[in-house]
Amino acid sequence: VSARALTKRFCDTIALDGVTLDIRAGECVGLLGPNGAGKTTFLSLMEGLRAPTSGTVRLFDRDPRDPAARVRLGSTPQATALPESLKVREVLAYVGAHYPAPTPVKRIVEEFDLGALLDKQCGALSGGQQRRVALSLAFIGDPGLVLLDEPTTGLDVDARRALWDVVRARHAAGCAIVVTSHHLEEIE
Repeated sequence: VSARALTKRFCDTIALDGVTLDIRAGECVGLLGPNGAGKTTFLSLMEGLRAPTSGTVRLFDRDPRDPAARVRLGSTPQATALPESLKVREVLAYVGAHYPAPTPVKRIVEEFDLGALLDKQCGALSGGQQRRVALSLAFIGDPGLVLLDEPTTGLDVDARRALWDVVRARHAAGCAIVVTSHHLEEIE
C-alpha cells in the first residue's frame, strides 16, 4: 500500500488529514488510536470502499477500487454479517471460490479451530464464534495483505491467542498485516 497526502472529509469532519504511509510486502503494521481517530476510514480507502477527498492511495500498484487490485487482499471489518442460513463450511467454500488460489479450507479450519462449527448455520453461532469465522475469511484467499480492523473484539482469551498465532505465522510466511486497535498492548 502506498498512500500520499491522503485526506478524507465527511462534510465538515476531517477523518484523515494528509496521511502519507507505505506498507511494504511482509511488513506488520499497527494503527493505534482512540475511537474516531480515522483508523477504519484509512482501511476503507485502502480497500477501495471509499474514495479519498484528496491525495492518492495505491494497492499492489493499482487503484484499490479496481477489483484486480483486491484479489490479493484479505480483510475483516469491525462489524461483519454472515449469511444466517448458510453453514460455516458453505461460507468458507463460497468466499474461497472468489480467489484464484485460495488457502485450503482444511488449513483455515485448523488455524481458527472451526472444526466443531462447520455444520452449524452461521445464525446459530455465538458472537465470538461468528467473529472467528469472519476473521478466517480474511485469510481464505491466501492474501499478500491482510487488514484487520479491531480484530479481537468479541473474542475470548483462547480465540485471541489463536488469532495472534495465525497472524504471526502468516506474517512469517511473507504476508503483510495491518491491525487497528485502541489497545497499545495488542499493537505491541
